[in-house]
Amino acid sequence: MKKKPEVAAALAFLLAAVLAPDARAQQERSEDANLGRLYRRARIDALAERFARRRLAPMPPVRLRTPRLDSLRAWVAPATTREHPEKSPAPPVPRIRERRAVLPLGRPVFKRRFAGVDWAYLGRTTGRRTVLDTMQTRRLRARLQGHYGDPTRTVVDADTLEGRPASEYVQFEYWFVANDSIPLKVVDPGGPFDRGLVFSAPARYRERLAELRADFFAPLIAARLRAPYVDYYYDTASGTWYRTGFDGRRFFTEPVDRSDVVPGRRPALRRERSDAGP
Repeated sequence: MKKKPEVAAALAFLLAAVLAPDARAQQERSEDANLGRLYRRARIDALAERFARRRLAPMPPVRLRTPRLDSLRAWVAPATTREHPEKSPAPPVPRIRERRAVLPLGRPVFKRRFAGVDWAYLGRTTGRRTVLDTMQTRRLRARLQGHYGDPTRTVVDADTLEGRPASEYVQFEYWFVANDSIPLKVVDPGGPFDRGLVFSAPARYRERLAELRADFFAPLIAARLRAPYVDYYYDTASGTWYRTGFDGRRFFTEPVDRSDVVPGRRPALRRERSDAGP
């Protein structure tokens, strides 16, 4: 009975001696596998970097087969045309044979007749400028008076002069019907201190506005006729009302009291003299 512990100890020693080499071998194999993976990873990274830095030789062009592309183009073209129709060419500029100014009493008729017109506007051009861009507005106004008489509308032709947007304080407007069918408008751009005129016509002439304007105003520029006139003008920046015009000898712009300006009542010219100068 005393020999049993000694036998057990001897068996445990023998078992440890047998299993220890296997455990060490397994640990070594695991470490070798990890080192192998690290080596392969490092090699892949090195090859990738070397490949990225290498210049590739140009490849010869490859001719693609087009029948399918042509079929696709034929299928897509109708849809593209519907979404982005081709721009129709601008209509030719009509030759202005007749110019009829609209009288103040004719405003309602003009509005009803051309209520659906989409307007296009032309102010001072930035390219090749003409007299209509550089001449003082007050001088052009005197020529309009000489050719067509009083404006169709002025700043006081309204029920009230208060609380209006700044864009509605327009010194004068001339409305025309050219060739008995084309509506046109001429408006001052900024009162007597500005230059040029704002010309508007139906939007279908948008691309030819400069040509249409030149044709329409040819008689106005060729003949140096002008006549006396007087308008009210309101400077929205300073809140000041002015009497401005041409008395036959000189141009004038003078401030007036607000109480002198009455809605619907145009100013009267105090002195009229004829003048045939430019």
